[in-house]
Amino acid sequence: GMDKMLRFFRIDGEENPKIHGIHFPTLPITCASFLGDSGSVVMSGRRPFFYVYDAISGNIQKIQSIIGRKERSLEKFTVSPSGDVIAFVGNDGYIILVDGKSRQWIGDLKMNGSVRAITFSEDGEFIMGSGSDGDVYKWNVRSRRCVERFHNEDGTITSALAATSNFLAVGSESGVVNLYTEKYSRTSLYGGSDSGVGLNATERNPLKSIMNLTTSADSLKFSADGQILALSTRRETNGLKLLHVPTQTVFSNWPTSKTPLKYVWSTDFSPGSKYFAVGNDHGKCLLYRLKHYWDE
Repeated sequence: GMDKMLRFFRIDGEENPKIHGIHFPTLPITCASFLGDSGSVVMSGRRPFFYVYDAISGNIQKIQSIIGRKERSLEKFTVSPSGDVIAFVGNDGYIILVDGKSRQWIGDLKMNGSVRAITFSEDGEFIMGSGSDGDVYKWNVRSRRCVERFHNEDGTITSALAATSNFLAVGSESGVVNLYTEKYSRTSLYGGSDSGVGLNATERNPLKSIMNLTTSADSLKFSADGQILALSTRRETNGLKLLHVPTQTVFSNWPTSKTPLKYVWSTDFSPGSKYFAVGNDHGKCLLYRLKHYWDE
């Protein structure tokens, strides 16, 4: 959190006790993520450096900067499913790729405008980025080549992305979330353009446009099985909706106007989707049990 603390909790569904906390004096933490199943956590903030904490050994590694880059802030990133690649939002339309093991720079991806959102495909082979120009770019991670670029139908600035093996969700500052079919072609492993800037944008029609948010769609998260999409905004109180993906309908029974969410700053599902976590502006993490996944 912004109090420079990284906290670990043991989730038992009842007490959910805090088991460990560590203070980073020079880093108000804006983004943190496990590196796959390695037991390590990468974290960053509005600083030109980032940390990796090994929760097993207790070792702390500070990466002072990314060689060849001059970003003054590395506050936003996403990690590939395996933890092998960390993708930072850079300046001037760049996505900066860092090796998850060596912590060294391994490449840059370039798009028009500024980068606002990044997500990896479920298998980690592709990375999607979008931002101020409203186009969605898809690169092959290994070849670093842009294999697709298309206009998001909303046409405004993109604010969030999320992907499964079958779907891609694109959220915009208008609050509209578009759901697209997403199929990954093995033939595109080494095709495409060296830069997303040089690839012409195509048109794609969304399967569904979800218009239940009236302000910017700041966060999108799919459940582990891709059956539920959580969409939320930080700009209005209780700004959270859950979409049942197979039927493309928003759940009306939860959350309700009486659900004490406050301003939603982050959301996520547990690996098996038995739990759904909501972080709010009061510094609380609200944990909800998803009964459907416990009954299976």
